[in-house]
Amino acid sequence: MAIFKKRPLAAASVVLILGVIAAYPLSLLQTAILTLPVLLAFLALVIFCAFRGFSYRRFFALLVLFALLVGAERTLLYRRQTEGYLDGYTESVVSAEFKIEDIEYRSTYGSRLIVRLTELDGKACRARVLWVCEGMTPFYIGDRVRGEFFCDSPEKHSFYEGQESRYLADGISAAFTTCEDTVPVLTEDGNRSVGTVLRDLRGALQYAITSAVDGEEGRLIGAMLLGTKDQLEDSTVLQFRRVGLSHLLALSGLHLAILAGAAELLLRACRLGRRCRLSILLAAMLAYWVLTGCSVSMLRAVLMFTVLQAAFVARADYDAFTALCACGALMVLITPSVIFDTSFQMTMLATLGILAFGELQARLVSGLPRAKSGPGRLGVRLLRYLIGSVFITFAASLAILPVQWLIFGEVSLLTPFANLLILPLSTALLWLAVPLAAVSFIPSLAAVVGVPAGYIARAILELTKPLADLRGMLSLQYDFVPFILIPLLVATALLLVLDLKRLRALTLAPAAIGVAAFAVALLITNHTGAQRLEAVYRTTGSNDGLLLIQNGTAMICDLSNGSNTQLYSDYSLLQAHCATEVEVLMLTHYHQRHPSAIAQFSGQVTLRQLWVPEPLSDSDKVILADILGVAVEKEITVTVYRHGGSLTAFEKGSVTLYTPLREARSVEPCLTLRVSFGNGDLVYQSAAHSEYERGLGISSPVTETDHLILGGHGPNPHESISPTVMAEPQGVVISSKDHLPLYTLPWQGVSAWEEGAVTLVLE
Repeated sequence: MAIFKKRPLAAASVVLILGVIAAYPLSLLQTAILTLPVLLAFLALVIFCAFRGFSYRRFFALLVLFALLVGAERTLLYRRQTEGYLDGYTESVVSAEFKIEDIEYRSTYGSRLIVRLTELDGKACRARVLWVCEGMTPFYIGDRVRGEFFCDSPEKHSFYEGQESRYLADGISAAFTTCEDTVPVLTEDGNRSVGTVLRDLRGALQYAITSAVDGEEGRLIGAMLLGTKDQLEDSTVLQFRRVGLSHLLALSGLHLAILAGAAELLLRACRLGRRCRLSILLAAMLAYWVLTGCSVSMLRAVLMFTVLQAAFVARADYDAFTALCACGALMVLITPSVIFDTSFQMTMLATLGILAFGELQARLVSGLPRAKSGPGRLGVRLLRYLIGSVFITFAASLAILPVQWLIFGEVSLLTPFANLLILPLSTALLWLAVPLAAVSFIPSLAAVVGVPAGYIARAILELTKPLADLRGMLSLQYDFVPFILIPLLVATALLLVLDLKRLRALTLAPAAIGVAAFAVALLITNHTGAQRLEAVYRTTGSNDGLLLIQNGTAMICDLSNGSNTQLYSDYSLLQAHCATEVEVLMLTHYHQRHPSAIAQFSGQVTLRQLWVPEPLSDSDKVILADILGVAVEKEITVTVYRHGGSLTAFEKGSVTLYTPLREARSVEPCLTLRVSFGNGDLVYQSAAHSEYERGLGISSPVTETDHLILGGHGPNPHESISPTVMAEPQGVVISSKDHLPLYTLPWQGVSAWEEGAVTLVLE
């Protein structure tokens, strides 16, 4: 394919980006040591060219070496400008003044704001930091705030995998928390700031659209046009993710291309000249980019269009591949931390894949027969659309595999089919969304445009829902995945760089071999895994979780305070063990947090069944009623089980929860849970269980077990933990008291869960 042949600027741009990626995690000394050979090679080549003259290959090499040096040095300069201000301030109390740039979220439980420091301990500063505060913050975008804060690293405030990378992408080098007994003071009101005005304008347009089109349909139109997907229901966002259509809810070059295509047709109808059309389109693109929040993926599209316009004005050739690479390098030069941005990674890789395989797609489509008759011509056009759509989806999916593997850990097999169905409807919806937003403040006109737009939005939602119910998500966390993906990606990259001439079709061979190898490895893994059940125990003090996993099918036995944080932490562990959804969530007792936690959790994760125990008190009955209401709304199957009854799990296994022990003054019950599979079993007993048995004058129904877990949930955790089984366990005895030091608190990073997770295998 030789994608870099006669494209020295494209090659240099890619090398510059790779130089930034390589230099970012290194120290100043390490970068200097690694770039010294590159600098010497560059100088030697310059001297050689001065005596022997320049050639195309020598110029190519000079440009690549220069790009590598520029990328590394720009990274060092950027890090000095952003992180240098905070040297020596970590883990200390500082006096600071800052301006609020964005609000990540705010609720009654806490708020997170992205701010830019203007003053630090009396010195001028320009670093961006994360401000974490308790409760609902009264401050807004544009406000200037002064106070005393504790400075630490943002890693300690990451809730989920990938959040730290998001902070790095925003240039955030530290996190500030408000000191106790101090109240930050507003020094300047930011109601008239540009960011606030744009945010309010976007909110007004969203409100006008939802007023014209009621319900989730209106919110979907606003999300696809304005990027306000936070207004959508969690279940809708989850459904789009399950079918591989999240890109439709995140504003990108696709949205801009659809809208620009419609605008181009309209301007052509007005008989405007090409220069005039390009100028109007560029101005409209810039305005739309600013209005919708300046997303990275859309900036890439705007820059590429600007390069196209510049090429037209200069009467020069336009190469989309070179334009893409140059625009990416320009964005990295402006802000090197953008390499951590998932949107930047996906938009660059997806577009790169589409352009790299574009020649193969053109040759494939050109080989189709041409029909002259009306019906035949329509059939050929439809076939070309189907082949082109599938090929583009394949090329983009193959290119973004590294991101899906390293960040998301899963991939949707439904993406090609979903794109065929949904993308034409999405195009029509975006075409109608613009006039709807324009006339939404006039009710009579909005009703005319809103009716067809609402029907199309409803069709998209109705088509997405059954597709999301299919088991189309595939985990990329299996142990064999690196041995397939890495050779696949390396071989594909090499074949794209090499000049294959008549053997261009071989570029697809690594992908075909990789799919076949993945299918075979998955079949072998599922066959061997059908005879075993993994039980993963997690504890964070008084909160426990017992996770049962077999071949990607997962069950959570919740032994915690019932919060969404605990459930999501359990799910993060499931993802690491190749599970992409939760087949069963088993509640072992009732908690006031359960209804709201289940509502939030089921909006983030696919939850198919809910097992709840029989209520033992009036308060339990009230909570059960609320849980049933949530289950009906979220369409979750509910099973109410009896204590001591055996529940079938994973066909060959069973789960039994015995009657909890509780005293009148106790807050938490003492629990005994037994899991059996094949010839193995394990028993979980919560803290102080033996003391409660002695106090109540009863004995445990458990006689013996292979593995015993002495948990931390319950009254007086870790103070007195001893087994109540009649015989010593044959296998492992796990005590939360011994394993607790291995764990960190939830707000110190979900990645730490796996460090202390204890896995038992039942066969």
